[in-house]
Amino acid sequence: MTVPSDEVPRRLPLRYLPASYLESSPKLVGTFIAGAVYLFGPAVWPGAWAWLALGPLIAVLLCEPIWRWTFTRVALTPEHLVVTTGAFTRRQQSLAWADIGTVDSRQSWAFARWDLRVLTLSQAGDERTKVHLWAVDEDLHREVTARAGHALGTTEAEVTAEQPAEQARPAPGILLYRVRLTHLLLASVVYGQFALIGGGAALGVSETLGMFGADAALTRWLPLPPVVWAVAIAVGIVALGLVLTVVRYASFEVRRMPGDRIVISYGLFSTHTRSVSRATTIGVVLQRNLVETLLGRVRLSLLTTDSAAQLGTNLLLPSLPRRVVERLLHEAFDEDPSTRLLTGDRGARAIGTGVVLLAGLIAAAVLAGWVAAWLGWPPLLVLATGAIVFAIAWPVTVVLCSRLRVDAGSNRVVLLVSHVVQRQTVLSAAAVHIVGTSRLAGHPLVADVCFYAGMPRTFRALRFRPAEVDALSARIAETVPLARTHRRAPAPALT
Repeated sequence: MTVPSDEVPRRLPLRYLPASYLESSPKLVGTFIAGAVYLFGPAVWPGAWAWLALGPLIAVLLCEPIWRWTFTRVALTPEHLVVTTGAFTRRQQSLAWADIGTVDSRQSWAFARWDLRVLTLSQAGDERTKVHLWAVDEDLHREVTARAGHALGTTEAEVTAEQPAEQARPAPGILLYRVRLTHLLLASVVYGQFALIGGGAALGVSETLGMFGADAALTRWLPLPPVVWAVAIAVGIVALGLVLTVVRYASFEVRRMPGDRIVISYGLFSTHTRSVSRATTIGVVLQRNLVETLLGRVRLSLLTTDSAAQLGTNLLLPSLPRRVVERLLHEAFDEDPSTRLLTGDRGARAIGTGVVLLAGLIAAAVLAGWVAAWLGWPPLLVLATGAIVFAIAWPVTVVLCSRLRVDAGSNRVVLLVSHVVQRQTVLSAAAVHIVGTSRLAGHPLVADVCFYAGMPRTFRALRFRPAEVDALSARIAETVPLARTHRRAPAPALT
């Protein structure tokens, strides 16, 4: 029997090899430089022994592209995507087109040179349900995304470049949001993203300078006071972090595509496009910290079955005015107007609660450290004691500040945490798998709501109404008849 042409397994494009080596070239060059310094600088610890770690790393960077290209096969059938990998033990992954809920398309600066992309197709949050295509050309990219029902279409920039002005047509879908530079800079500051990115970059620069002994020469050339150096380093971290954030998330935009798909795209030199189907969307998350509450701004994220609700994944609106977020929720995402949203509150009470909680947590940590110091413990143990108390008190107070609400006229479950960070999860009742209550002396004490969003998640609330929990349990049974819903009954009284 003749095998259909679209079922014939194919290799990754041969261009994947030079593209992969170009992408890993900074790591390779840095690793070889570090290895040379350790090898020819006996005073640098651990000396030549560093090659015990650097050698395998270099071997992986050199051999992995060849291994993937040699032993990876991709087959497209009318019903499935089949990817086979491995040399001695062959592993075959088969993913039905109808089960693909999310498609991630990435094109790094090196892959753009060879017109290749990396595709990740997800059914859920578990890595075992994801299929990775390490390199696809334009034709395979278009075919896979179309069969999966996640055709990404053409961007406005590509339309303008490829067609004359009189024939130009708008990009597909409805534009929900396009980032402005001020919004991106503000989001970077609010999230602390600038500190993470800038701090990591500054640490790398510092290690590189120290490796070559340039840090000592720099201090000799610029004999500045330590305070000035500290201020300069802090300013450099902030500036570098802001620049790298803008480069990474430039052109951040969100579109609503036909079929109620949401497409998130961003990136300047390396681009990332994420397509999320409506079937995998189970709710939304509204969140604001103390700074955002003062500024009257809110973050909005999609909650999906493979959620990682962070900047650049399922984040839709980075720190926008709350009225704008509320309007988009009602107009673009068909949010039930009867659901009371976080955006309708100015947040004065939330600020007071957050400040009191933060002060209490810090005071508890400081008190624990003071007691440890009074007992004569070493400084390291004193700091560790304060950190442990803070780490234990944080999740405990989160549960104490949690609330479960089930609106009678809405098919929504609202999970609200008013802590240092105020977070509201508006969840579809159909996404709830288990509803439970824990009782103490016959009285309901804690309510548990279990659902799946990237992983099994459980929301616990001390503040709830037993009647609403009963109504939610009944509603789950009505909405999803085939789902197994559980309600823990109180233990029978002993006679």
